Amino acid sequence: MMRWFDAQGGHLETKGISPEGKVIEVPLHRHHVKLNIFRIDIGLKYQFNSEWMLEANVPYETKIQEATIEEIDTLTDAQRKAIERNRDNHHRNETYIGLTDSDIFLGYQRQGVFVDHDFLVGRIGTTIPLGKTEEDPWKLGDAGLKHLHIQFGTGTFNPIADLHYGLPLYKGLRANVSIRGKLPFYENSKTYRGSREVTYTGGLNYRLNDWLSFQAGYLGFYQSFAYWAGEQDINSGLRFSMACFGASGITPYNVPLSLTVMLPLQQETLYDDTDALLDGAYGERDAFEFGPLVSLTALYAF
Repeated sequence: MMRWFDAQGGHLETKGISPEGKVIEVPLHRHHVKLNIFRIDIGLKYQFNSEWMLEANVPYETKIQEATIEEIDTLTDAQRKAIERNRDNHHRNETYIGLTDSDIFLGYQRQGVFVDHDFLVGRIGTTIPLGKTEEDPWKLGDAGLKHLHIQFGTGTFNPIADLHYGLPLYKGLRANVSIRGKLPFYENSKTYRGSREVTYTGGLNYRLNDWLSFQAGYLGFYQSFAYWAGEQDINSGLRFSMACFGASGITPYNVPLSLTVMLPLQQETLYDDTDALLDGAYGERDAFEFGPLVSLTALYAF
């Protein structure tokens, strides 16, 4: 279970929608958007033997979007209504719920790879396109039609792979590193091709006793641009890093429980909007900047 708080996004805008549904020019203003995400992951693992396993993950998300308008230039009532109609075409105060793309992996694990009691886990698999996708929002927006930038999936099968290595350091102290990659290589039926993604982590785990341990680490994430009909989606493409702190324990029913808090350290979008004002047309990106994340994980073997 994961809760991501107050992702913030927005962009400057000079477009409005007339009462007849036509795109018109209006004074400069800003769309400001806030997104809160609640996610539940159901993970399944089948162990063939001590080394080989089959794993699957099925996520379900709730995305709560809030959209407001920040006035910059003076507006008339008619202009304000045109701006609100355009805002509601792009971003609405709505809650979206649904399955997202799932993962399925074949995994291999081994202990004592380089030293006694270290371990290596490697997994390779694919995403399963269960999440809802949208029509090209840029094309619909240019026509003054209602659309949605938020998607629950890519609509494609995307190869994924990851490696995780753990090394004992001293008594209950261990070091861990991991890297995961996702590689979309074709577009879906709505002309969308998702971003390539790389996630990498490093950290320490200290086991205090048989039922309680603590973790601290670093998470880095890189996402390339996505594309609509071969055109770059400026709302995609980013790098960010987070500091991670957590604790894991065994409950009285022998169910391991982990609580993790992640705090943003650095965020950077790949789209350069420093020269976006050109001939009066503003192309500022609309990517979200993320807030803190809280994750709760429970494991049950049967």
